[in-house]
Amino acid sequence: MKRILLIVFAVSVMLINQTSAQITITTDDLPTIGLQVIRAVDNTTQIIPGDPGLNQVWDFTNLVPSSYDTTLYLPPQGQPNHQNYPEAEVAIRHKNGNLQPYWDYEYARYDNQGMRYVGDEDMLTIFGAYTMSVHITCNPNPLSLQLPFTYGDNFTQVSTYEWHMATRNEGVLMDSVKQISRMNITTTGDASGIMSTPYGSFQVLRVRNDIISEDSVYNWSSDGWVFNSFDINNYSNYRWYTNDFYEVGLYQFEEGKGNSMTFFKSETVVGVQNNTIGKQTKIYPNPAHNLVYIDIETIPDRVEILDITGRVKQISGPATTVDISSLTPGLYLLRVYVKEEILSSMLVKQ
Repeated sequence: MKRILLIVFAVSVMLINQTSAQITITTDDLPTIGLQVIRAVDNTTQIIPGDPGLNQVWDFTNLVPSSYDTTLYLPPQGQPNHQNYPEAEVAIRHKNGNLQPYWDYEYARYDNQGMRYVGDEDMLTIFGAYTMSVHITCNPNPLSLQLPFTYGDNFTQVSTYEWHMATRNEGVLMDSVKQISRMNITTTGDASGIMSTPYGSFQVLRVRNDIISEDSVYNWSSDGWVFNSFDINNYSNYRWYTNDFYEVGLYQFEEGKGNSMTFFKSETVVGVQNNTIGKQTKIYPNPAHNLVYIDIETIPDRVEILDITGRVKQISGPATTVDISSLTPGLYLLRVYVKEEILSSMLVKQ
C-alpha cells in the first residue's frame, strides 16, 4: 500500500510540474489601442532556437541589439490609406529610424479567436529621391494565433496576399510590380519553458510557423499587368509568447537570406497610467454573456468598457459587478479605476 501511495505521489508531482511548465495564451494577452512596445533587433548573433517539448530553457542573454523598433497601436482613422482597410480596427505603426519619407503600418482586426492581419501600407526611401510604396491586402484575414492557444495546439490557414509595389523617383512612377501569393501557414505550439534575454526572463509558449508561399509576379505595362514569373518559397519562423505581453520573441530564418531575432524590451500605455490585471485581481467569467464580476480588494471607483477602436461603450461604478448584456458580441477592453491606478483586461462578450 505504501509503495502504491509513493507511486501516486510521484505521478502527481510529475503532472504538477508538467502543468506549471506550460502556459495558455488568451484574448486577455492581446495588445490594445494606446499601447507602445519597444523591441530590440539582433541580426548578427547566431542563435539556436532549441528543441521542442516542455520545460525548455532559452538563454538569449548574449543578444546584442543592432536597432530598435517602436510599435504603436493606434486607431486606424487618419493613418496612411486607412480607407483601403474598412474592416480594420487597429493600425500598428512601426518606427525604426529609417530615412524619410518612411512609414510602416500594419492594419488588423480582432474577433473572439484573436488578432487577424488585414493588410499593410509602407513607404520606403531606397536612396536619394527614390522611394518604394507597398500596399498589401489579404483574403481571408489570417490569425496571428488562434486563441486560446497552448502547447500541443496547431492549426493551418490558407490566405491569398496581393502585393502592389511602386518605385518612384521624385514622385514620378518608374516601375510597378504586383505579386499574388497563395500562403499555406501551419502554426504549432511546439515548446514551452523559460526564455531569458538582456531585458528579462519570461515564462513562454514557443510557436513555430511553417509557410509555403506560391508566388505569381506581374509587371505593369501599357497593356496592363503582364505575367512575369512563378515560384514556390518555403520559410519558417519561431515566436515566443507570454501572458500579459503577448509576443516577446521572433526568430526568422530563411535559406540564403540570413537570420534575425527580435525581442521584447519594454511597453507603456501612451497617455495613461495603466497596468494589466494580474493575479491579485480576477475578472470572471470571461467570455461572458450578461454579468462580469471583478474580484478585487478595493471597490473600483469606475469601470469602463471600450471597443477595440478605443471608443467608450459603457461606464459604471463604484461596483464590482458589471452588466454587459446590452453590448454586442465581440472583443472589448475593460478598464478598472482603483484609487490612482488603472487596471486593464481584454473581455469577450458572447
